[in-house]
Amino acid sequence: MNLLIGRLALLIMTAVALAGCARVANGPLTLARTPANVSADNAKVCDAFAFGAVADGHAKDTVALQKAIDTCSAAGGGVVLLSRGTFLSGTITLHSHMTLRIATGATLLGSRDDEDYPTQHPPTVNTQLSECQRALIYAEGADHVRIDGGGTIDGNADIDKWRGMSRPERQRPMAIFTTLSTNVAIEDVTVRNAATWAVVNLEVEHLVIRGIAIDSPLGPTHDGIDVVDGRDVLIENVTVTAGDDGICLKSGSRKGLQDVTVRHARILGAGVANGLKLGTATVGAMRHILFEDVSIANAQAAAMAVESVDGAEVSDVTFRRITAHDVGTPFFVLLGARGKAPVGAIHDIRFETIRGDQLRYPWGSLLSGLPADATGEHDLKGITFKDIAITYAGVGAATGPRVFGSDDSEMARFPYYAGGYPDPKFIFATPTAKYEAIDYALPGWAFFVRHARGVRFEDCRIALNGDDRRSALAVKDAEIGGSCEAVSSKAAAE
Repeated sequence: MNLLIGRLALLIMTAVALAGCARVANGPLTLARTPANVSADNAKVCDAFAFGAVADGHAKDTVALQKAIDTCSAAGGGVVLLSRGTFLSGTITLHSHMTLRIATGATLLGSRDDEDYPTQHPPTVNTQLSECQRALIYAEGADHVRIDGGGTIDGNADIDKWRGMSRPERQRPMAIFTTLSTNVAIEDVTVRNAATWAVVNLEVEHLVIRGIAIDSPLGPTHDGIDVVDGRDVLIENVTVTAGDDGICLKSGSRKGLQDVTVRHARILGAGVANGLKLGTATVGAMRHILFEDVSIANAQAAAMAVESVDGAEVSDVTFRRITAHDVGTPFFVLLGARGKAPVGAIHDIRFETIRGDQLRYPWGSLLSGLPADATGEHDLKGITFKDIAITYAGVGAATGPRVFGSDDSEMARFPYYAGGYPDPKFIFATPTAKYEAIDYALPGWAFFVRHARGVRFEDCRIALNGDDRRSALAVKDAEIGGSCEAVSSKAAAE
């Protein structure tokens, strides 16, 4: 009899919990390169208010939100709805076959209390987990998980303890962190003021990030979108304002990253860093990557950076129809090794239909590999520039920055990269807060190509915004094909 009563009580409790879940239609998940394999028609909807949320922006709703998520999961999946108001919360953890829907006019607001963000320990070995440990929204090992709805995810990090590099990244929460998951979609939300990297996906397969806006200009270590290892990724129709890298692809494990498309994106600000970047973490191979139809502005370092410093092979990467305005330099390609890492390779990189103006500094663009190995092979090879029109910033008629050369003892740290942070501003500029003191410039005001072969220029029009005594193109131990024509700034723009 007691067993029967217990079972009846359990059934009643489950029914009460599920009473907060209605059923409505929900569209299928659209994946990057694979069709939707689960339709969510007539999916259950668990309204957060039915589980005790108050959404007044003051009382913490963490427990209520997690209860809604767990109940939805227990019922086989569905939609957890934040319909209106401001839901103050610490970490919430999503599960499989679930949508977190933050409706237009609703905000998920991050708590400012450190204890509300427990350290996460996903079961994988990845160098980037030294930094990625806390999050407002977290998913681990989930399948078919979506975040959408038109609302706002606010990290609430516009405070001293979470700005810039005031604390290590691992002590600050990301806005969204998904890991070891499949079929993940993040669509139609605004992400504001993340305490560190805003939207991070680590070792995720079949990922779509679409139609989101990121506004997190809180200084260094505040990236916009980071994809760390994984496969089959589509990022499109996004707008990013970040304090650090705008969109950054990296690898912290031997799994590597492949089959990535980034298109129709606007980088309105990349703060102290790069607009589009491959690296710095480059452990596993990074292959088959396309960036197209992207505008980049307000980036302290490079518009487009391609790096391999941890042993990775970076190959089959295309940048197509990219515009750069108010950036440090348009191109930065660097092969080297830091610490005890082996030397990787960079090859088959294409820059096509690139436009740029109002460059901040007279650095020039660097393509630097390492000397050929014993077989006479270079590991930096097959780099193509086609339909390029860039107006560079000259050093002017005055002495200007020091132009380094192969025998310049003051640049002993630079001839072959072997450590340090591989970023243009750290190579050429005194590392002040704003990096305004430019100490060094490349031998060429447009390009310096070193230790490379198969570098080709086609329909390349470059111009100077002022005077410069350097040659446009400088080469050392490199095989160059085609030509890069120096024209007036007006002709370059056309």
